[in-house]
Amino acid sequence: MKNNKRFKLLIVFMSMLLLSGCWNIKDINKRSLPLVMGISKEEGKEYKLSLQIPILENENQISKVVTGKGETVASILGQIRTNSEDAVDYSQIRLIVIQSNLAHNQQEFKELIKFLMVSEEIPSRALVAISDENVEDVLANISEKLGVQATSIYDFFNKGSDWAPEIFSISIWELYRSSYLYTKDIAIPVVRSGKDTVLVFEGSDILKNGNIIERISPHESQLINVFQNENEKGKIESLGFASLMVTNSSIKNKISMRNNKPHVSSDLNLKIYILERDNGITDKRIRKELEKLIEKRFYIILKKTQGRQADIFGFGQQFQHVLSYHELKDWRDEYYPKLKVNFKVHANME
Repeated sequence: MKNNKRFKLLIVFMSMLLLSGCWNIKDINKRSLPLVMGISKEEGKEYKLSLQIPILENENQISKVVTGKGETVASILGQIRTNSEDAVDYSQIRLIVIQSNLAHNQQEFKELIKFLMVSEEIPSRALVAISDENVEDVLANISEKLGVQATSIYDFFNKGSDWAPEIFSISIWELYRSSYLYTKDIAIPVVRSGKDTVLVFEGSDILKNGNIIERISPHESQLINVFQNENEKGKIESLGFASLMVTNSSIKNKISMRNNKPHVSSDLNLKIYILERDNGITDKRIRKELEKLIEKRFYIILKKTQGRQADIFGFGQQFQHVLSYHELKDWRDEYYPKLKVNFKVHANME
């Protein structure tokens, strides 16, 4: 009996030890969960960080923007956490908007992306966008239009090819990884606050080795998506005398090396549906003009990026089984400037 009593006491004691491990857990309604973060920094000044946070007020869910300043982003996050009424949990951040002047400072931008990547508090899957606008205004607009539904900001960048084929998304980890790629550069979406909508897509900034070198339009951004095997379905084109919609697309690339120079033959096949046309305009003319327009658009971007040695289309990755690792390390400097691309568009009526 005595042994049985001791055994029961031991079980109670062990249970108390296990339960004590939950002493610092906060109930979800006692936590603040920021959804969108904005970061800016004027030259020679402190960082400014804004958070869009849903709150409960008089049993109604609303949203507020909290702003802090400091020498580092980490210090501001700590400052906001210290001064907040509730425990602040940064693990639900969906979008980080970075003001363009900070993004164009190569050293500070690289350090910022590295911090966001290694931070255990901020999810590396959070999306990143750049804005020429004051980030506080962008967050205020998101807060006003979406409020606590700001989690749906993710949907702005992931509507699907049927709805907005020009728009794409880029995450923290993809940005961080791009600094270590020899054969592919990336683009970051550029947005501003909309008058009637939450955000307006203004194109993309091309990033090479952590340095923004060029901005391209939404139409040009769409071509980058095409080379990443994203369908152009839903894209509407206006030719002046006719409007049409792309209902399907596919691209085929064939690579070769000639006299130590890389060559790529790319064939973009489009299925199109004519929405409207002027009197007397034939199907053939519409097809030919569309093919010419897209081909011209491609060669303009290629000329821009090849001159800056930025492989935004990722052609270098297609030569991974043709060139050695050491040759691929020299892709941007030695091979990409010599790259010849034969790009052809083939449009057919649905």
